[in-house]
Amino acid sequence: MTEHTLEVHVGSGLDSLRFGMDESQVRAQLAVYGDVIDATAPGGALQLRTQGPDDSFAVYAAFKADGRLFTLEVWRPDDASLIELHLYGIPFFATPADQVLARLAELGHRIDFEDQWNPLLPEVSIALSREGGDDCDDDGLARYFQAMFIAPLAYYARPSETR
Repeated sequence: MTEHTLEVHVGSGLDSLRFGMDESQVRAQLAVYGDVIDATAPGGALQLRTQGPDDSFAVYAAFKADGRLFTLEVWRPDDASLIELHLYGIPFFATPADQVLARLAELGHRIDFEDQWNPLLPEVSIALSREGGDDCDDDGLARYFQAMFIAPLAYYARPSETR
C-alpha cells in the first residue's frame, strides 16, 4: 500500500514544496513525511531532512543563505511500494533505472552520463543516483535509482548565478 505519492514539479519543487519557500513553510510541508530534523553541516546554510517510520526514506531540503528553499533530494525507501515518486508520470522508484532512462530519452531529454552513477538531466536541473542499493548490475550500478536531486531551472547551466 502506497503511503505517499510525490510528484516532481520540474524547476519549481516537489509536491507542495516550492523553491523560495521560507523555513517555517518547508517544515510544515516536510512534516507529512516524518519528523523534521536539522541536518545542517557546521558553517553551512540551513538543511533539513525528514525521518519517518522507514528510516531508509528521507527528503532533504537545502536553503540558500537568505533562508529560502533552494534544492530538494528524495531518497528511495527500502520498500519502494510505500513511496511513489513520479517524474513525467514515470514511477521513479518502482521502475528499473535503465527503463527510466530509456523513457526519459524517448521524451526528448538529454541525459549527461559523464558520471555513470549519477546521470544528469541538465536542462531540467535533476540529478539521479545509481550508487548503492542491494541489487547492482555487473558494472556495480544499482538496478533502481536510489535518489533524485531536484533544483531550480538553470542550476547546472549557470552555477555561479543560481547557487
